[in-house]
Amino acid sequence: MSWTVEDFKSTSLEVGQWCWGTLQGAFNEKQTIGQVIVDAVIGMIPLLGDVTAVRDLLAVAIAMGNDPAKRREAVQWVLLIILLFALIPVLGGVIKGVGRLALRVTGDAVQDTELLAEIIRFLNRMGHGDAPKWFKALEISHYQSEILEKCRDFCSTVRLAIKKSLDARVGRVLPEAFRAKLERVGHGFFELQVLADTMVPEAFKVLNAKLRTLQNMIYRGEIHEISTGGLPKVRREAEAYLEERKLARAVKRGRYYPSDCVAEGMSGDAIRAVYQPKIKEGWPDILKFTTTENPAFKDIRVFQTVASFHGEIRAIGANELSGKTMFRVFGKASASAGETFAGGMFWGMGAAPKNAEEWRTLAAVLDEWNANGFIAILHFPHDLAQSVPQAKAWSGQIAEQYGDRVPSQYLQGGGAQIFMDLGDLSKEITARGNALKAGQQVAPLEWNGIRVEFRSTQWTDVSGVYGYSKAEAGAEEVRTRSLQANEIQKKTSSVEPPRANEVNEESNYE
Repeated sequence: MSWTVEDFKSTSLEVGQWCWGTLQGAFNEKQTIGQVIVDAVIGMIPLLGDVTAVRDLLAVAIAMGNDPAKRREAVQWVLLIILLFALIPVLGGVIKGVGRLALRVTGDAVQDTELLAEIIRFLNRMGHGDAPKWFKALEISHYQSEILEKCRDFCSTVRLAIKKSLDARVGRVLPEAFRAKLERVGHGFFELQVLADTMVPEAFKVLNAKLRTLQNMIYRGEIHEISTGGLPKVRREAEAYLEERKLARAVKRGRYYPSDCVAEGMSGDAIRAVYQPKIKEGWPDILKFTTTENPAFKDIRVFQTVASFHGEIRAIGANELSGKTMFRVFGKASASAGETFAGGMFWGMGAAPKNAEEWRTLAAVLDEWNANGFIAILHFPHDLAQSVPQAKAWSGQIAEQYGDRVPSQYLQGGGAQIFMDLGDLSKEITARGNALKAGQQVAPLEWNGIRVEFRSTQWTDVSGVYGYSKAEAGAEEVRTRSLQANEIQKKTSSVEPPRANEVNEESNYE
């Protein structure tokens, strides 16, 4: 979920109402709970109590705390760390201003050039002498540990203010609904505090990449005046050697971000409370597998199956499955993926994909998971409720996926998928699929009214094609060094596109 103007306005309005009356501060004997929280954060701002900085910090943090999806969006954390710079004396306010401008980096040379000029004008207004030199030398990574500590302190401060307010007399007489709302806000700040160790470094990577884009532009077209042996001075472009290297793609959430899936702490308990009742009633165990290796949740333990969905995951039965069509792509092992099988628990829902692009993109099947070659198409009968009344499945949209072995691949997802246990039918589907892979003719399978067809996809443009682009593959970090006196370097170069690493990993579409 992305940060919208409407989100900011609505949350800022609420926080703005809390800010009302803060001029009275501690002299107000009837401080509201909102004022207690705002005053606590104002106390963290160095030199002056900047109510605007407090409002922005609380607006962004409350929105993230209330929305599990936003808590895991890199762009939200980038904005939060930029605002947290306001808590660092002297330079913090300057870096905060530069950072907010840098958020507008698009990769378009014309727009970014205008943005760079705007940053230089801002620095000149702030009185930093040689603004281009200062900006070029700026290394925000030096502030990462300090910002991480400020983030923890900020979350602790707000949580403590909320606890004190609820324990005080005014808090004890609040309506239960309002107390519950404040408790949710406090819990949200606890979640932010837990995630900070992982998300703050990730946010610094994203922000640093944007700043590097602008900082490297200072070298391009830089003009020097040089003496030519008594003749009039001429101007020439400064020579620099660009050393480029690819960074692994910064995980940046798109439209189909994973469902709330963190398996630890209160988040894990809340997720279990949602799905366990249905699991006990016979639905597939969607919580069985956990992992800390999901690229979208680095080093955080998540429920693997839940993370493959976006948004609501519905428990459906035979009535809703009746008449539906499902598909599953499978194939032999390749240089980029292990062997995949026709039977399994993950199925795409709806008509079979027309081509490799539709399959890769909407189903978000990474190169490293499945090399394709064949497809099984399953048709449920309209009377499934009578023939297989015990049929149960989880249904929802497919979440976006980020490459692990091939980190430059990103697939947006958005298609529909089913997670269900087909039991003995799945084994029979796998057996016929294996025969097809071995080059045998395979007839359609009929089982309790369910019909399964098998065929070759005949897709050739499958691996190393979709989900790779300059924008999606990762940001370029560009460094410069001056040419030596005896060194000549061409001003044009050819950079080969990234290639998928050779891997052999079994598909998780099992």
